[in-house]
Amino acid sequence: MSTAQYGSLKFNEAISFFKSKVDLPSERWADVWRDQHNLAFTVAGATKTDLLADMRKIVDASIAQGKSLKWFQSEFKHLVKKHGWDHTGTAPWRANIIYSTNMRQSYNAGRYAQLQNFEFWRYKHGDSRYPRPDHAAKDGVILPKDSPFWQVWFPQNGWGCKCKVFGESARSMKRRGLNVSKEPVIETREWIDKVTGQVHQIPKGIDPGFDYAPGKVDQVTKLKTQRANTPPLAERLPERMVPTAFSTLPSADVHGLNRVLSTMAQKRPELNQVSQFVKDYDIKTLFLKPSEITLRSKNHSKLAGPITEYLGVPLNLARRMWPVPPATAKRANGYTSKSWDHMVVKIKSGASFSRVTNTDELLNAAEAVINAHALGKPMWSVSQVVRDYASSKDNGGAIITWLHELGHQVHFKALDKGMAAPGKQIAITRYSAQNTWEWHAEHFVMWALARPTLLEKHPDIAQYFDELMDGVNE
Repeated sequence: MSTAQYGSLKFNEAISFFKSKVDLPSERWADVWRDQHNLAFTVAGATKTDLLADMRKIVDASIAQGKSLKWFQSEFKHLVKKHGWDHTGTAPWRANIIYSTNMRQSYNAGRYAQLQNFEFWRYKHGDSRYPRPDHAAKDGVILPKDSPFWQVWFPQNGWGCKCKVFGESARSMKRRGLNVSKEPVIETREWIDKVTGQVHQIPKGIDPGFDYAPGKVDQVTKLKTQRANTPPLAERLPERMVPTAFSTLPSADVHGLNRVLSTMAQKRPELNQVSQFVKDYDIKTLFLKPSEITLRSKNHSKLAGPITEYLGVPLNLARRMWPVPPATAKRANGYTSKSWDHMVVKIKSGASFSRVTNTDELLNAAEAVINAHALGKPMWSVSQVVRDYASSKDNGGAIITWLHELGHQVHFKALDKGMAAPGKQIAITRYSAQNTWEWHAEHFVMWALARPTLLEKHPDIAQYFDELMDGVNE
């Protein structure tokens, strides 16, 4: 007689899925891409095989024995100490990410195996504190199991996604009055890996790297070969036009700045000289919100430590290198100083360089101010044209301000080298007529973004900056 057993049944398909994986050390999560996660157990940053092996043991125990998150966090803390692993984030947060992602993906892979017995599959949106509209919109979608939709939209469809898929037979469909849905159109968006610069097409609504079906396994040997032929991360990183920038907004940082500049440099080679200048003189940038540049504000005080570290100067000196009086903070879009090797660019709280989708607008703005002057209708500044008329508004305007302030630095460094840098008589924008400092900054932007037009209309100014840049970059 068989003995009755109590408690939760083991999910054998999920356990088998995880046990079939091979350990694959990686420098970051995106090094193992999409359905390669079906074959590989990887923990971002865990490059040592012994660390990864120990990490696998506690994940395996969690899946096979139903261990709790609290247990996993305790074991994780022990392994980190044992191996001296310097991971990103706090220990509880990182443990939770590793635990929840592997548990959910193993469960979903097990479901994928079980659902092969059903002719139709039904998408069920998971409860969430912050529902994702694209996931909620898929709730109730019913399609044949061989629909291409399931190879993209089978859960988990992002970090923390709790959506599920249920099986339906022709009989259950008829009994419940359900109908097969129209095949959804899978829209994609461009996603740029900020570390390597690689461009991927990602389905709209799915987090990068999650657009695959857990459990659909290809050749392990193929994956190992691909990974073996992949150069180390350091060798795959693109050379940045601007090596560094400090920003309190992740959406307006050095990665976004480099994307915009690199795109424009394909049409304006002068930007490569701009890049060389930034690198040669180690020019740094502070992208800060209005409250963060205002003297004696709370936000200004909080940034003293991080900015001091970034600029590499003593604290008492750093405090004189970015905050300005309230009136200046309100009026100025950016500023720098002859005694500095950095610039401050003001950005709004919701700024995002990803909104600078049409970089031609920035190039066209520089051309427009030159042509407007030729018609006897000078504009105030290049920045003003972008902020008022371009679709990117203040987001693109911040890029122009960055170039404007850099123009000041070019002028300063030229003077430091003893070069004659008097400028020219003609002022193309009204702002450039203020003084010689603003003349250089404004016309530098025009030279960098619209040299062909500048050469046509004002060859003396174009040649002046050619010689100025050759001189400072020697």
